[in-house]
Amino acid sequence: NTEGARIYASNAIRKKNESLNLLRLGSRIDAVSSRVETAVTMRQVTGSMTSVVKGMDRAMESMNLDRIALVMDKFENQFEDMDAQTSYME
Repeated sequence: NTEGARIYASNAIRKKNESLNLLRLGSRIDAVSSRVETAVTMRQVTGSMTSVVKGMDRAMESMNLDRIALVMDKFENQFEDMDAQTSYME
């Protein structure tokens, strides 16, 4: 049955091509997902850093050494968190 074999081979080739196209699409979706996740993380870090910088400005205006030390500790913690999140993303 040559005609049946031809149809089967044609279907097998088409399904294999569909499979490869779906794999490519899956990898593209993974790449976009990773970029979005990185953007969300960076946005969160940026928001946190904004509040820390405002706190640093207020502490510097008052020249309160204890407050400056607390703000600097918070600043260092934010950077450590950012480094950890960045290394996780990579």
